[in-house]
This record gives sequence, structure tokens and C-alpha cells, in this order.
Amino acid sequence: MSGQDQAAGLRKWADLQRQQRESASQSVSPTELVTDDVATAAGDSTLVARNSSDAVDVAVAPARVAPKKVIQSLVVVGLPAHQHQVGNVKGRLSQWSALGRQWAGEPDDWDIHLVDSATANLPLLASRYPRWALWVSSDADAFMYMYRVLRQVHDNNGPKRLLALHEPHLPRQGLLDNLREAAAAYLDTELLLLAR
Repeated sequence: MSGQDQAAGLRKWADLQRQQRESASQSVSPTELVTDDVATAAGDSTLVARNSSDAVDVAVAPARVAPKKVIQSLVVVGLPAHQHQVGNVKGRLSQWSALGRQWAGEPDDWDIHLVDSATANLPLLASRYPRWALWVSSDADAFMYMYRVLRQVHDNNGPKRLLALHEPHLPRQGLLDNLREAAAAYLDTELLLLAR
């Protein structure tokens, strides 16, 4: 097929498409135009004319590319490194999200890393991951255990700033304030407490 024949065929096809769109748009009132949900879910925004018994494509807009979801890494100390514990951390983040805390986002927006505070490679991990958290439990021995974890992080040259990942309704007075003050005074570590 020669170049002229191919170009003529493309022009003929384009004219036919234009005529079909014009005739379809003239025969359908604007109130009958709706967005096809299946095409939208697939990424195309297709306008469809709804007639009494069938659907006719009227126009196809270019697909909009959704921004790529950003996954945030969070390194958590104070929990055993078991896979089910990652679910506990995501559950805690979900609780904060349910309270309207936008920073918590969706639990699946987080890549959770459970790290032993006694590990020797904390400086390398601290340089690689900017977000760190201390898992704070609320049992009777929590202060002693949490302080020991913070001491190990300090002694192993870990991060100097950690988020206190605690139950949403745990009062600041008592355990949380005591941990924050001890971390600042004795370990030169900032423990960020979540507002209720």
C-alpha cells in the first residue's frame, strides 16, 4: 500500500468517526450523558449516551494517571520482630487515623520495620530511615521496659528522635510524661507524644 493510499484511508476513517460523534451528540440530550463507571475504574473517562436499549460511545477523554501512592517507612523498636506484630502497629496507626489524624493515613501506606534496639547496626538504619517509633505498652512494667529500650537505642547510636506509638486514649500524665522526661534528661532523646 502506498503512502497516499494510507493517508487517504486515515482521513476517511477520521471523517467517519467525526460524523458518528456529531450524529450521536445531536440525537442525545445532555441529561442522558453519564460517565461509564467501568471505563472510569479502568482509567478511561468515557462519556456514554444512554438510549432506551443500548449504549453508544460518544467521546473518550485521555486517561488520567492517578498519583503513585507513597509508602512511608516506619522503624519500630520495643516489639518482638514477629510478623503478627506488624499487624499490631498497623492497627495502632489505624486507630489514630480513625480519630482524624491525617498523618497516620491508611495502614497500608506504611512499610513497618521491627528492629531490635540492641542491634549493632542502628546507626546505619537511622541514616537510612528517618521515621522511628517506640512502641509503648501500658502494662505495669511498661516504664522500666520502655526506658531499657530507649537506653539501648541511645547506647547503640540510634536515632535521637522517636514517636511514642501508644494507645490513643492513654493519658499523658504518668507513663508518657515520665518516659518523655527521662529520655530527654538522661538519654538526650526526644520522645514525641501524640496529642489526643
